[in-house]
Order: sequence, then structure tokens, then C-alpha cells
Amino acid sequence: MLPLRVVALALLAGLLAGAAAWGWGQRRAEEHVGTATIMLHPLEGNAYSPGGRGDDLVNLETEAQVLRSDTVARAVLDKLHEAGTPSDLLAAVTVVVPPNTQLLQITARGKDDATAVARASAFGDVYLEFRRSRTESAVYEQTSRLEELVKQREDERDAAVAHLDQLKSDAPERALIQQQVQEEVVQIGSLRAQLAAAQAVALDPGQVVTPGQVVGAGLWASPTRVGAIAGVLAALLVLGIAVVRRTGAAPGVVRHLDDLADAGPTVLGELRTPVRADSDVIAHARSVVLAVGSDRPPVVAVGAVGAGASIAFPALVDSFVRARYEVVAVDLTRRADRQAMAELVMQQAVVADVLVEDGHFRNRLRPLEPLPGAVDAAPPTDDLDDLAASAEMRRILAELAKRADLVLLRSPGLGTTVGRAVLVAATAVVAEVPQGSATEADLAVLTAEAERVGTVVAGLVLTHGRGDES
Repeated sequence: MLPLRVVALALLAGLLAGAAAWGWGQRRAEEHVGTATIMLHPLEGNAYSPGGRGDDLVNLETEAQVLRSDTVARAVLDKLHEAGTPSDLLAAVTVVVPPNTQLLQITARGKDDATAVARASAFGDVYLEFRRSRTESAVYEQTSRLEELVKQREDERDAAVAHLDQLKSDAPERALIQQQVQEEVVQIGSLRAQLAAAQAVALDPGQVVTPGQVVGAGLWASPTRVGAIAGVLAALLVLGIAVVRRTGAAPGVVRHLDDLADAGPTVLGELRTPVRADSDVIAHARSVVLAVGSDRPPVVAVGAVGAGASIAFPALVDSFVRARYEVVAVDLTRRADRQAMAELVMQQAVVADVLVEDGHFRNRLRPLEPLPGAVDAAPPTDDLDDLAASAEMRRILAELAKRADLVLLRSPGLGTTVGRAVLVAATAVVAEVPQGSATEADLAVLTAEAERVGTVVAGLVLTHGRGDES
């Protein structure tokens, strides 16, 4: 039997979801939507071209993005004689690429059915003409260049022939000039063949498959029905979560040290926040890290399996410092460290610019550019997510390792984008296994990936608590 508070929560969730869905249904029922479908042909000068693979969907996705560009939207506004800005018009237009097709499905909204249909049709017509103009421009540039090269080679041939006519039949340089003339003739023939091929390029951009037509409101035509369905689903979802939580955890979730026995790497022990630098588990972790033998730069990653936060990193840094090891501590969950590392990878700074002492035997990173707000906070996204996998990232870490006995690197989670890149760059990794959230499958993925990239998993630590409590 479920507790009364769970039932009450389910009813409240159902009411809130139903009310929100009813309001959204009211709004959608008042919208006017039109759609049109166009088929694209491979065309020179465009993303979807004869030189690409027919099954390369990235090319068609690029075409879809270009269709929603300001240039096309501005041409549509002119065609329909509408006021407003391209950004306002694009906010009412979406483009979808149906799987395994050469089609673009255009959906547009408007103040009435006629406007919506006109917009969808206009986007299709304008974009097909836009693709044709891009091809014509590309072909013109190519043919102009080839004609220029043909003219240049013909002038060189004529000059060589004129020089040949002025020589005596037994002149020693005559054979060389004859060979030059023959080479010029061959080049001219090749260029003319390229010019003929360029002039024969097809200019058909595609065609309208489905002209603009009105799209019915469908399910949203009845806001009351939508609200009722959303309310029931929300209540069932809450009740389902409650039932799952009461009937036990999902299989494979790590809850005890014994669950790590068959994982493979050494099990170092169990940690709870706050973590002390003099704990036996931290001392054990320090020992196994020092025991890792490798000809790679000593870069040690500390991170949680999956996307969790590390709780052992500060204590492990303190442990090495107390043992009088020179440490470069890089915390990629801190905003300042992430920006400094991004500056290094993008070569906006060198190591000497951002590496500063932080006490005896301890060094940290400080960005060149000042940071607004709290330096300990990590922004939701930054350039480091894209830069972490670069070869320059690995080179920078190796350079930092030359300035100390080792680099200790706190990863935002070994399953994140940055975490996977850190795993590649590190010599060894101390993996934290958050109790109750990490699974045996997560561990298997980590060990397999570490083995693939040649990184040693020095040990596993079962952790309790959050990273901000360490």
C-alpha cells in the first residue's frame, strides 16, 4: 500500500500537468500551420552535391540549416511582400529531414491558414532557386578560371611555336622547345576537357513534391482531452517512480564494497564526506598512484564513474603535498581552471602565464582574463567541452607535468565529454564509484575504455556524499 503523501503528490502532479497541457492545447488549437515538401537533387556548390555520398545525412541536415538562414528568409519576405525581420519569420518555420530520403519537410505557422501555406510554399520555391543560383555562381567561377588557364597555355604554346620557327633545323635547343610545345598541347587538351565537364553541370536544384497545404490541429484540437491525458500520465509516472523505489534498486547498482570485487581494478576502500587527507583510503590511493610505472608524463585523473563529482580530489592533493611531492592541481570542475586550460589549449597563453604557486609544493592554474562572479562555479557550457579531446590538451598536460612531480586532474565525471578526454590524456586514474548511482555496467565501460587508450585504472573508491561537501 502506498503512503498517503505519495498518492497526494501523484494527484497534485496530475492536476498541474493537466492544467499546463490544457493551456498549451488552447494555444496550439489557435495556431495555423502549413507544410510543404521539396526533394533536393545533388548540385554543385551546395552541401548536397554530386561529390558527396548519397547516404551522408549530414549534407542534407546542412541544407536544412541553410534553408533557415537569414538570406533565404529575407527573400521569402520580399516574395510575399511581408513586413518584419528574417529572425521573426524564422521563428515560425521549422525544417525536418525525413530519414533515408532526399526530402526537406517545411512547416510554417501564420496568423491564418492562407499565410501559413504561403510561407511554407515560398520557402520551398525560394530555396530551390537559391540552390540553383549557388550552382551557377560556382560553375561560373570554375569555368572562368579554366578559360583563363586555357588562354594562358595557348599564349605559351604560340610563343614557343614562334620561337621554334626562328630556329635553324639543326639548332641544339630545337628538340627541347618541341617537347615544350607538345606538353603545352597536352595541358590545353586536358583543360578543355575540364572546361567542357564544368559547362555540362546539371542545374536542376530539385522540385516541389508536396505543395503547401494546411495541417490540422490533430490531438491539440481538443485541449480538454489533452489536459486529461497529460494529467493521468503525470499521476501514473509519479506512482510508478514510487513503486520502483519501494520494490528495490535497479539491478547492477553498486551499493557495497563487495559489489566491486569482480570489477578488475584494485579496490582502495570506502570514503564519506568530509574526506580527510590522512585517511587510510587516501594513503592507499597515493601508494597505488606512485606504483604505476609508465613512460608517459605523470598525469593522474581523479573522477567519478559516470557524470558524478569527485570527493577525494582535495584530500589526495593534500596527501601528496604533505609527502613533499611537487603537485600541479588542476580542478576542471572550477570555472577558473577550465578557463585557464582553455586559454592554454587555444594558445592564448603559455604555461608560465597561468601556472602559479599555491603554497609549498602546490601549484594551480589562474586564467589570464579576469572572471566575473565566483571563480569556483563552473559555467554550464564553455569552450573546454570542445577542446578537451584535442592533441593540444594532451601536450599541455605533459608540459604541466614537467613543472612538478605529477599533475593531479579533477575530472567533472569520467563519463562526460571532458572526462573521456581526460582519460585519454592521463597516465593513471583513480575512479570514484558513487554509492547507489554507479552501476557495474558503468565500471565495465570505464575499464574497457581505459584499456583501449592505455590508461591504468589505479584503483576504485566507493564514495558517499556530494563533491561540494568535500
